[in-house]
Order: sequence, then C-alpha cells, then structure tokens
Amino acid sequence: MSDFLDSMRADFDARLSAHEGMLAHLGLHPSGDDAPFLLDELKATMVACGACHCPRTCLDWQDRDEDGPPPWCHRRKTFLTLKDACRALEAEKARQIAAI
Repeated sequence: MSDFLDSMRADFDARLSAHEGMLAHLGLHPSGDDAPFLLDELKATMVACGACHCPRTCLDWQDRDEDGPPPWCHRRKTFLTLKDACRALEAEKARQIAAI
C-alpha cells in the first residue's frame, strides 16, 4: 500500500481503538439486541471519535483508569448520554423481567 493509504488506515485504527476503548472504559458493552435501541447514541459516539483530533491521547488517558470520558473531550457529552441510555435500557429490561 502507499504511504498515504497506510497513514489513513493507521488513523482509522487509532480512532476505532479510542472508541472501543472508551466504551470498555465506561463499562458499556451493548449487545446486538441492545444496539437498535441505542442507535442514535452509538452513532453520536462514533461520529465523535471519527472527528477527534487526538485519539492516541484519548487512549493514553483511558490507560490512566480515570472516571468517565476525558474532561477535555469536546464530545464528552455524547458518551455520557450513551451511558445514561444504557442505564435506562438495563432498568427497562429489569422491569420487564420482574413483571414476568
């Protein structure tokens, strides 16, 4: 591959790793069954990481094991919104199970 394409691939991989790492860091592991209910929130976080100018810095921050998304992240709120949506979905699933 050309140097340009190699660079693009490395950049994409870093952004994807930052996104996946942030989901894991926040303890979010939506299943395939959950994803349709979280589509807007998941999409917003993917767009956030896709537009990020410092995915490697984000990965380094995740390794420090601090709470939540980085305070300097311009799209921090998207991850907090996803976290809230995941909590709400889990609560709804628990209510449905309790009703059985």
